[in-house]
Amino acid sequence: MSIIKNVEVEIFNNNPLAQVIVTIETHDKEIGIGEAWWGIPNSIDPGSTSRPIASVISNLIAPHIKGKDNSTIEKHWIDILEYGYRYGDQGIFLMGLSGIDLALWDLLGKQMKKPVVDLLGGAKHDSLPAYASLPPLRDTNLVISEVQRAINSGFTAVKLHEIDPMYIDLLHNEFGESLGIMVDVNGHFTLHEAIDFGVKISNRNIIWYEEPVKPIRDHRAIKEVAIKTGISIAAGENEYTVDDFKRILESDSITYLQPEITKIGGLTIAKKISNLLETYDIFLCPHNFRPGPSLNASLHWAFSSIKSKWIEIPWVNGEFSGGYSLPLLSKGRVFLPRGNGLGN
Repeated sequence: MSIIKNVEVEIFNNNPLAQVIVTIETHDKEIGIGEAWWGIPNSIDPGSTSRPIASVISNLIAPHIKGKDNSTIEKHWIDILEYGYRYGDQGIFLMGLSGIDLALWDLLGKQMKKPVVDLLGGAKHDSLPAYASLPPLRDTNLVISEVQRAINSGFTAVKLHEIDPMYIDLLHNEFGESLGIMVDVNGHFTLHEAIDFGVKISNRNIIWYEEPVKPIRDHRAIKEVAIKTGISIAAGENEYTVDDFKRILESDSITYLQPEITKIGGLTIAKKISNLLETYDIFLCPHNFRPGPSLNASLHWAFSSIKSKWIEIPWVNGEFSGGYSLPLLSKGRVFLPRGNGLGN
């Protein structure tokens, strides 16, 4: 529709939760905004772990789309991945491609005066249930106060990143059975430890047990945890390609799949993952821990898939420097962002 003139990458240092924001501009001064994955948080030097990803975008990917038609998104996706294959088809190259891809979808939606969900086949839901995803806190008072703050804001479910079962007991005793709880241990445990932890929390109102074991992508171990604890398992934020997602779905180890839109290559590949989820009858719960373009893209993807179950909302006590706000809830449910494109 228009020729791409410029690609800019900006790192927002939200100590320690940085964001990598990608802006694509055409010769007609049209703008699309996307987001790449941000790297592992670093409180000592915020933004430092985002720089390699930003560099990939600026130095490797951006030169391949400047001067080209912005509307041929899938062709750009294929061409960029073919060019960068020797850098690896996973990891930071794919993270960089994610930021470009999301910006292109946002731009195309704005040009067509349509929300991106319409370009993905239309919304399959009027609203979706959302949960407040807390950071690791390791403090009982903080956990209670942050969960209470989430409940006051309309959430009916929360996700803890705690590795001691006492926190789950704490929430159960404080808030009762009405509060849904997800538990994410980020692959902290060995297989034996993961099973032991899961058994201890299995009598609580646990919606899922996330990435329970290391190595995180050991699908056979994940399945064993599911069988021996009786808890539904969520995983997938550290899978990348369609083949990766086929493997985890074929392993019959999970109930909820959690692709990260800023890691997998953006919405272009997300459409194919949606088809897989229908084939294997597994729920989609996009993984995301930032507001703004990545959250908006996750929302558009989730609303376009009939298999979507939950929306993750990053729940941190503070503002992000990009000025992005969190969506409002009604009775624990979230709605699509307003406006054309991604609603950025």
